[in-house]
Amino acid sequence: MQTLPRTRLGDMLVTAGVLSEEQLEWALDRQKESYQRLGEILLEAGMIDEDDVAEARALQLDMPYVQLNDFQIRPEVAKLVPEHISRAYNLIPISATSTKIAVAMANPMDVEAIDTVQRCSKRRAVPVLAGEPRIQAALEQAYGSAGGEDITATIEEAIGDIEMIQVADTELPDDVAEERRQSTQAPVVKTVNLVLQEAIKQKASDIHFEPRANSLEIRYRIDGALQHIRNLPKQLQPAVLSRIKIMAEMDIAEKRLPQDGRIKMKIAGRKVDLRISSLPTQYGERIVIRILDRSAQQVSIESLGFGEGEFVTFQKLIHKPYGIILVTGPTGSGKTTTLYSALNAIKSVESNIMTCEDPIEYELEGISQSAVNVRAGLTFAAQLRAILRQDPDIILVGEIRDSETAEVAFQAAMTGHLVFSTLHCNDAPSAVTRLIDMGVEPYLIGSSVVGVLAQRLVRTLCPRCKSPYEPSIEELALLGLQDMGGSVQFYKASGCSTCNMRGYAGRIAVFEVMPFTEDMRRLTISNPTADQVRDLALAAGMRTMRDHAAEKILAGLTSIDEVRRKVFVGDDA
Repeated sequence: MQTLPRTRLGDMLVTAGVLSEEQLEWALDRQKESYQRLGEILLEAGMIDEDDVAEARALQLDMPYVQLNDFQIRPEVAKLVPEHISRAYNLIPISATSTKIAVAMANPMDVEAIDTVQRCSKRRAVPVLAGEPRIQAALEQAYGSAGGEDITATIEEAIGDIEMIQVADTELPDDVAEERRQSTQAPVVKTVNLVLQEAIKQKASDIHFEPRANSLEIRYRIDGALQHIRNLPKQLQPAVLSRIKIMAEMDIAEKRLPQDGRIKMKIAGRKVDLRISSLPTQYGERIVIRILDRSAQQVSIESLGFGEGEFVTFQKLIHKPYGIILVTGPTGSGKTTTLYSALNAIKSVESNIMTCEDPIEYELEGISQSAVNVRAGLTFAAQLRAILRQDPDIILVGEIRDSETAEVAFQAAMTGHLVFSTLHCNDAPSAVTRLIDMGVEPYLIGSSVVGVLAQRLVRTLCPRCKSPYEPSIEELALLGLQDMGGSVQFYKASGCSTCNMRGYAGRIAVFEVMPFTEDMRRLTISNPTADQVRDLALAAGMRTMRDHAAEKILAGLTSIDEVRRKVFVGDDA
């Protein structure tokens, strides 16, 4: 590839002859319907490979590119940087002199990684760019495998170490002391680290450690669905769970009550926050880890997946001078991503935007973010009152979960602030009755709420293996498309190596946007039912989530089975 002017990745791949104009246009259209980056879409579709992306990025950054297949990394060079640092920052030393060390990196702009390499190698680091899979392969060659085979060997080693400890103890020690000893054994520590690394690599949002009668089951939540990963031997359960609790600074002696903890760490060069929750069950403590990737790239509001009409309506709502905008949906439905995208779209040097969150999931440049601390008495309501004394223009409240928070949020909207928040209810019309149930006066709702957005996330079909079929009359009727029988085709999941036989890759959102019209305000004052609100919204032209889901199905982006699973469709959905 010849040196090209610095430009967008897609244009550069077209110029280099790696991608056609038609393929780029298809990928850009697909990007508008999903949360994915352009490179991820092209990779999943098999149009490019990781080396193409890495080489194009090197040209963008005007930085040397190295094809690691051509390098035989000498052991003495690899040892100049400890293994845990190389794996943490996703890099590999490839050559060195007495004063310099060349380092292949997936992210050569990571200043912290470069500084760390220079400190431990006592040489000036010269970064070069390489594809992430090539770096991973080089790491396995230099330091040994971190994959499935290695974790099996590590588990066996951990069992051996624990058995040795138990045999060596002539006097039966305190249970907690023994668990603490076992949890600090190198194989146990490595087992936990490998599970975390594997989850990050597979883009999991949650890790479940679930005690069973004869094993400890590990499951990952990937694209919103839980996937069985492996079972650990039962004798490892106390040590593995204690290791996680120690990392999260939780009390390993307390097993009768639920606990919460947090871990901040860097895995494969990415800064992540881990939220830990433990719960006693009949076979031992169950631990769930929520993975919050602080380095995740924020999507633009244009790429959230709105239909054309909903996009225009939502744009108008977020540019209102004051009032409350609510985003509703269950946990894990993408509400935070939508709110962050909206804040990024409206932020400016003239506006003071502040947030009150639990926790801060992603860092937003140019926006003041703060987290609640319930243990210290800093609740949403208390934090929000403090924020109102900081001269804000726009406020994001992570969630309206009680009457006190609702009262302060509505007062803020009444005094000229634009307030964004989330609410747990099934659809947009139900937000009105949910607020009334919380104790918010109907006249406050009618005068303060400017719009409600409801959403769900559904998995997108793998473009490599999805298969077409003619839908049944029942499937068409479920989506209100019975008049289209015989003239449309749906797609279903199949499974291939690209999607790890899941049939799905990534997720997209389906929405319904309900602006508050004057008729809606007058209705709200009369303490209406959710059905009355829905009827008025539909009469005003609102499209339901069912309508939006049908659009995604007809476009071949998702399946009817996935919509059944995630979107509440029914006679009046």
